[in-house]
Amino acid sequence: MKSLKVSLVDDFELVMAGPERQERLQVRSPGYSRYYLSQFIFSQLGLMHLLAPYFPNQVETDFVVHPFFDYLIGKMYGSCGKNPPEFKTSEGSYSFGTFPITTGKKAVVAYSGGKDSMWNIWWMQERYGKENVLAVHIRGLNQGQQSQEDEYVKRQSRELGFQLEVLDLMNSSRNWGHTVMRSRDIFLTGLLVPYALDFGANKIITEGRLAGDSKSHFTSGAESFAFFNYALRQLRVPVKVTWRYQKNYHPVKDLYLHRPAWMPLVCNCFSVPYRKGALRKHWNGENGQGGLAPTLKLYDSQCGSCFKCRPVNLGRLLYSPEAGEISRDDARAFLLSTAHWLKDSKGKWADIIDSAFKQDFKRACRKYGLDSNRLLP
Repeated sequence: MKSLKVSLVDDFELVMAGPERQERLQVRSPGYSRYYLSQFIFSQLGLMHLLAPYFPNQVETDFVVHPFFDYLIGKMYGSCGKNPPEFKTSEGSYSFGTFPITTGKKAVVAYSGGKDSMWNIWWMQERYGKENVLAVHIRGLNQGQQSQEDEYVKRQSRELGFQLEVLDLMNSSRNWGHTVMRSRDIFLTGLLVPYALDFGANKIITEGRLAGDSKSHFTSGAESFAFFNYALRQLRVPVKVTWRYQKNYHPVKDLYLHRPAWMPLVCNCFSVPYRKGALRKHWNGENGQGGLAPTLKLYDSQCGSCFKCRPVNLGRLLYSPEAGEISRDDARAFLLSTAHWLKDSKGKWADIIDSAFKQDFKRACRKYGLDSNRLLP
């Protein structure tokens, strides 16, 4: 694609004339931020998020694109084998003023309601105390699941008793699906900077990531966040993004060990709502009969079949206190179904269904008398 134009029509509203229709990102939460820095970060990272599906050769904006973020967007292009774009932007400079004092004894958690963000809340509460941890959920960033995520995040906050803020994002970007990871995580954590400043926290906690993982999309990599943190330091922002890397099954294992009552509230399902009812009946049947695995009772949010539900349910067979209530036949049915699913996916979820998942799968097969060498692709 040759050229796209992006306009900042309000402090927290970006509009792009996309190839099919107008696309928009807009923060709709009243009083979102009093910092001029926040508008700056929103414009820079929102621009990256809007461009990510298209990689235009030329980009025109009516606002300044800072050299740090010009470089970051160019690195995103390079991660997908594209040449950096040529920017035609307004001239100007930024002056952010002063920021409040932040402390390393508080943290803001990027919160989706899934197993990894629940694990981060537990880990941070253990380290700093419940009163020093704030969860922030961005409603609208995950377009296909926004209503369900919003419902479960608020329910988790009520029932588990942690502090929660919800940022309402109007998002008509074409940036969705798995490739949203090209830009999503840095955009997400950038939007949380004002919350960290107001909460007095010097860190934003996000899901763990590895350095040097060639399978990861751009903002799934530690190197991308290392540069983002460098940019924040150079801009004298007293906040950084950090994480603790955990293999795929570790958060599930830890939560069942330390917070088993939390797991039934997990919201990790990625199936579209209109399909979920049929998928749930496939597994649990109706009135306990007719399903593939009726004693593997799905949690309220689960479809049972997607790439988010399967790791949680695999963890249930191995680590949950309820494992003894799941019949051997139903456990084997789940494992056989998952083996077929892995073969059919043909590596589609290779960066999610990793070696750690397969190790747990093998362990569960041994527990329930199946030969994993014959089942795994």
